[in-house]
Amino acid sequence: MWLRPGTAHASLGAVDILRPIIARLRAAWPGVPILVRADNGLGVPAVYEFCEAEQLGYVIGYATNPVLERATAQALDDLQLYYQLYGRRRGESLQRFEEVRGYQAGSWPHPRRVIAKVEVTPQGSQRRFVVTNQASAPEAVYRGLYVLRGAVPEQPIGEMKNGLRCDRLSSCGFCANALRLLVHAVAYAIVVLFREAASGVAEVATASVGTLRQRLWKVGAVVVSSARRLWLHVSAAWPYRQVWQQMHEAVQGFVTRWQAAATDRRPRRPRRQGKGPARRRRLGRPSACGVRAGVGWAATPQLEPTAGGPPAALAP
Repeated sequence: MWLRPGTAHASLGAVDILRPIIARLRAAWPGVPILVRADNGLGVPAVYEFCEAEQLGYVIGYATNPVLERATAQALDDLQLYYQLYGRRRGESLQRFEEVRGYQAGSWPHPRRVIAKVEVTPQGSQRRFVVTNQASAPEAVYRGLYVLRGAVPEQPIGEMKNGLRCDRLSSCGFCANALRLLVHAVAYAIVVLFREAASGVAEVATASVGTLRQRLWKVGAVVVSSARRLWLHVSAAWPYRQVWQQMHEAVQGFVTRWQAAATDRRPRRPRRQGKGPARRRRLGRPSACGVRAGVGWAATPQLEPTAGGPPAALAP
């Protein structure tokens, strides 16, 4: 995610973003079909051609135009007549899905399949179109593939905008606002990782950013620090105290598993066993502040607080 001028088209840089993502997905899961789903902001020839060249499935929204309106005019008239005879009395909406055959825009090198959704509601009628290379029935393509974008990416975009306020770009310079936007993107990545770590806690696994902030993050507490611990004293009447404890245990377990996995993947160097002063220097010696810093070949320094001073992080 990056900041662009307001006059830039929504598809600017789309292919440059898709190319490394597709490469990494295929490296991780070779042979798995990949489907690109997007709204009409990415409905440009460059995206279609990239998907076809990479043998990707795609279902992308397409803006209406007079040619498509004429092609679906009969379907709309039939649906409106049916609605006036039967649907109006029940107060329900009616939908019909059609395929526009042989449609080729002026900038396309060949025809592409276009699916049309014709809908009549108590508020009026509307027609929506998608371009796809999928061979399923029109209704299956629209309902089973295209409209699922409401969960991803529409929901994450809404959380970034409404939950993390990523649109508050009030700095005076363009570069400063671009940095603020990237910081918001990193913040949302941390939220996703947090929910993955606490996936075993039902109240956290599917909670939105606003819910997490209100119930678990933005909570009044008294902070008390000692030489070895940091204490958070919350109200005894806090209703989400038990949920916070479950979340804390889940996150700790998640971090422990990741640290163990990273240690297993880290190449180990043989530990040398010397004698005399050299060996004593590798094993570490008490520092002036009362902390023993273990220095060796194998792992990160282990800090052991001792009597006589507060703990501190020392570089080997």
